[in-house]
Amino acid sequence: MLAPSLPSLPSLPSPGPTQRLKHVAKLGQQADHTATKALPNTPELERQHVRQFLTIGLGSAFLARSDARAPRLSRASRAQRRGKAKRVRVALQAEGSEGDPLLAEAKAAAEAAKLQLEAAKLRQEAEEMRQQTALAQRRARAVRLLGSEDVPGIGLPELMARLQEEQVSLTGEQALEVAAALGKTEEPYFFRFEDLNSEAFDKKLTDIEAQNALKAKAEAEARRRAEAAAEAAQRAQRTQGAAGSPQAQTTGQEAIDDDLSLGPRLLGSLAYVLPVTEAFKLMFPLIQIFPPLGIIFAPIALLTVLLNYLPFVPLLVFVLFIVLAQSKDNVPRLLRFNLEQAVLLDMALTIPSFILSTMQFSGAGEAVLVGGAFVFALVFGVSVYAVFCNLDGKYPDEVPLISNITKNVVDRQTFFDESPNEDQR
Repeated sequence: MLAPSLPSLPSLPSPGPTQRLKHVAKLGQQADHTATKALPNTPELERQHVRQFLTIGLGSAFLARSDARAPRLSRASRAQRRGKAKRVRVALQAEGSEGDPLLAEAKAAAEAAKLQLEAAKLRQEAEEMRQQTALAQRRARAVRLLGSEDVPGIGLPELMARLQEEQVSLTGEQALEVAAALGKTEEPYFFRFEDLNSEAFDKKLTDIEAQNALKAKAEAEARRRAEAAAEAAQRAQRTQGAAGSPQAQTTGQEAIDDDLSLGPRLLGSLAYVLPVTEAFKLMFPLIQIFPPLGIIFAPIALLTVLLNYLPFVPLLVFVLFIVLAQSKDNVPRLLRFNLEQAVLLDMALTIPSFILSTMQFSGAGEAVLVGGAFVFALVFGVSVYAVFCNLDGKYPDEVPLISNITKNVVDRQTFFDESPNEDQR
C-alpha cells in the first residue's frame, strides 16, 4: 500500500539517543507528509494512533537507509563514541543522585561501610603491632634474665635475683608458682630461653605484679589508718590532760561564774575610780597654774577629795579590791578582772609619782607639769576604754602589758599561786 518512492536523504552522523529519536520523528513527519500527498484519504489514516505509527515507521526506514549509505566508522572512532556515551551515562547518574534522596542515602551508607572497613583494618594493624611489641619485649627480657642468648639456662635463685634487678620482687612461694606455671615441679629447677620467652611466664609475672601492687596498696592504707588512729589517740590524751589540769578546771569554774549582767559591768566600771583619783593628784600643780582645768575635772576632783578625806581610805580600798579579785566563789570573773586591772594601774602609778616628786624637789617645775598631765591623760584614757568595754559586755583586755598580767593573776587560785602556764610545763 505504501509504495511511493521516497526522496533520497543525505548521510547524517549518528546522534545521541534523544537527538536520534527526534530525528526519526522529524523524518517520519516528512515521509508522512509526502505519503499523504501521494495516497488518498482513507478512514484508517485519519486515526491519530495510526498516523503516529506510520510516522515512526517511515522515519525509521529513512534512518536505516541513511545509515546504510553512511560510510563505515573505524574501530577507534567506535571506541571513542562508546567512551563518550559512557561518560554521558556517568554524568546523568551523578545528576540523578544529587536530586534523589534515596541515592544520596545509599551513597552515604556505602561511604560509611567503607570507613568502617578501613577502621577495622587499622584496628587489626594496631593489634598486630601490639602483639609484635609484646613479643619483642618478652624476648628482650628473656635475654636480660639469661645474660646472653648463648647461655643455656639459669636456676631458680639466679632467676629471682635477676627479676629483682627488673624491679619484680618474688617470694619463695611465688617463685615456686612461676616454676609450676612453666611445668617444672621437681628440683633442680632450670629455666631455658624458651621458658623465659613463653607466654605462660609472661602471664604469671603479670599476675604476680598485680598481686604485689594490691598488697602494697593495702599496706599503705593500713599504715595510713594506723597513723590516723595514733594521731586521734594523741589528741584524746591531750584533751583529757587539758581537762584534768588546774587551768581547765579553773576555766570550767569561770564559765559557770562568768556573769555579764548589768550589775557586774557597772561595778567593774566603778573600780577605775581608784587609779583615776590617784593620777589626778599629779594634776594639782597644773590646775594651780590653769584654774579652768579644775572646773572641767570637777567630778574627779570631788572624788579625789572624798577618798582622801580620811587617812588610810585609799589603802583600805586598795586591799579590798585585791581580796575581791581573788574571791572566785562569789564574784563574777568580769568584776574580778576589772578590780585586778584597776589595782595594777594604781600600782603602776607609784613609779611616775616618785619620779615627778623627785623632779619637783630638784626645781624642774615645767617638766613636772608636763609629766603629770601626761600620766593623768594616759590613766584617764585607759579608764575610759575599760568603762566602754564593760558597758558593752566585753573584757577590757587590750591594755598592753597590764591586761596580760591581769589575766594571769585572775586565773590563779590565790594571789601567790604559780601561773597556770608554769604548772602545765
